[in-house]
Amino acid sequence: MLNEGEMLMKKSLIALAVAGAMTAPMIAQADATLYGSLRVKMVDTDLQEMDIADNSSRIGIKGSSDLFSGAKAIYQFEQFINTEAGAWGGGRLAYIGATGDFGTVQIGRMWTPYALWTVFTTDIVDNGTSGDSGYIIGAHRTPETLAYISPNMGGFQFAGAVLTSDSDDTSDSEVAENAGVDVAHVAAKFEAAGFMGAVSYLDYDEDAVKFGGNVYNDVASLGLSYTLGDLYLGARYEDRDLVSADDQDAWELAGSYTMGHTTLLANYIDDDIRDDAMWSLEAQQKLGKQARVFASWVDYGDNNDGVEVGYRVDF
Repeated sequence: MLNEGEMLMKKSLIALAVAGAMTAPMIAQADATLYGSLRVKMVDTDLQEMDIADNSSRIGIKGSSDLFSGAKAIYQFEQFINTEAGAWGGGRLAYIGATGDFGTVQIGRMWTPYALWTVFTTDIVDNGTSGDSGYIIGAHRTPETLAYISPNMGGFQFAGAVLTSDSDDTSDSEVAENAGVDVAHVAAKFEAAGFMGAVSYLDYDEDAVKFGGNVYNDVASLGLSYTLGDLYLGARYEDRDLVSADDQDAWELAGSYTMGHTTLLANYIDDDIRDDAMWSLEAQQKLGKQARVFASWVDYGDNNDGVEVGYRVDF
């Protein structure tokens, strides 16, 4: 006959076995990833005294699950993290969708093809000038968006999206009556032998306010990149047709070269929305698989030069 201690041990072993049997299928079925990136930098410029600031930190969850058709359901939810306040800083991504042989369909708040295929070609440095001309119009990451991206067909892909909004959100019926398409968006991309070329076009409804329809008639963008071993070169051009002002052009160049754990980078931005061009030189040093530091010399234009130094940890 078992004594009290042996009985207790037996019960504990049974409980562990039951818990293991219950959680194993859950773990096997789960395909979600918790991820994040905490980024802090120190900035010292001609117009700003030394300051320690957040550098676009974020945390999110993403994943997929199998559908009966053989396709996959996908989802992603991502939030800004304000390392200065130690608090949430607002929404970045929140979409669901499906992906398969037919391509990918997404609905919610997401990166647009405009951003994925043209803006990101030059958004490669860690300092505050990175990809600057691609964030002027505010169409890089948008809510209330429905998008389709085709499968890769020999290096060619195309995409289409609609950016919607409503003018009255006091009730569901009024939302339905006032909802409309603010921006119609098409894009295409081709990749081969280290080369990537992409075009993007956004057509604005003249009555749209949320996405800048009262500012822009249309915006056309071109993104180019070339990768050869450790060398990367990127370029983008953007033409903005404004409703009641002169059209704006923007040029941006960026490049990097990696030597072991060290990467040297540079970028240059000439945008009509600013009086002067901006440029920077930067060095990034990997400290591990998921941590790196950077140091940049930046010319922000308007007689404002400065230094940015930062630290980033991903998980």
